[in-house]
Amino acid sequence: MESVYEGAAEVSEVQLTPQDQLRLQWQQQPGAIALLRQKNVIDQNAELLPFAAVAGLPGWISPGMFALQGLVLIAFIVAGLNWQMTRHAGKLEEEITALQANSKTEIRRQEEIISATQAEIRRISNSPNSSFKLHISATPLSREQALTALGNSLEESRSSEEQYKKDMAARERNLRARQSTMAIVNSGSPLIFSLALFLAAGLFSQGAQKEFPRNRHARNLADYYLYFITAEGLWPNLVLLAFLFVALSGGDYGFDGLFSSVGPLFWVVFWVGFYCLLLHFFVMTARGLYRAMQARPPANEWGFDNRLLFRIHNSFFVVFAGLEAVFLALCYAFYFVQNHAA
Repeated sequence: MESVYEGAAEVSEVQLTPQDQLRLQWQQQPGAIALLRQKNVIDQNAELLPFAAVAGLPGWISPGMFALQGLVLIAFIVAGLNWQMTRHAGKLEEEITALQANSKTEIRRQEEIISATQAEIRRISNSPNSSFKLHISATPLSREQALTALGNSLEESRSSEEQYKKDMAARERNLRARQSTMAIVNSGSPLIFSLALFLAAGLFSQGAQKEFPRNRHARNLADYYLYFITAEGLWPNLVLLAFLFVALSGGDYGFDGLFSSVGPLFWVVFWVGFYCLLLHFFVMTARGLYRAMQARPPANEWGFDNRLLFRIHNSFFVVFAGLEAVFLALCYAFYFVQNHAA
């Protein structure tokens, strides 16, 4: 009797349509966060992904929103936190603090000189003597000559003080502009990295469809790409962002001494490791895409015959290079405006 029920259950499961299987998997996912539930379904049922659009899954997130939440939004939050913690930190902040301290000392010295000159003018004006010995002249001077010389010295001291204040204000403005711009660059470039992962979908789809012109799922490759780049990259993206924040903002966290002591070999290993992790992430994404397309995967996932991997890799770097160039140009314009502000 038990075996009959088991057989009926097996038949029932076999007779489920792909849409029903996907609904069942979606209903069985634990947790209240739709993003994580959807990631688990995609990881476990890549071949059923083409049926997500017609399965009518309640709470299922569209591919664009799925990628925005899983990649871009998370990167935006982390970049904002990094900017908040580093915008008034690091070597440039130390230079600004030292400049302000030196400026206060020098201005105080010049004001003491001005006060002493003014006191000397009052003394001579009230003195009954007819000649006076001043440190600015090798010979005694008459009252008129002494007052004229001291007046000229006072005017020069005041002009020198005003010019010094202007020069120091310009230097501080330049340092502030560099500091704020570098904080934006160092926090924004990792965000551009995640944004490029998202925006590469269109370029990838255009190229990949040419590689698989007869595949019936090829027209949906942009959506599949967004699903898998997010499902596979939800955690790797955070690790890659951490790599970038350490490399770009490490000095602001006090790692200058460590970075200067390890030498260039450390950075070679660092960036090689970063690229290998990124490439592994792309390989996993391509693997899911092959399953969703029901296409034959290459014999070697890491080889040049992996056409989807090649397209993902190149599309990302083309988009990233373009976005980063525009971003850096805007940052330089921002620096220029700040530095030349009245």
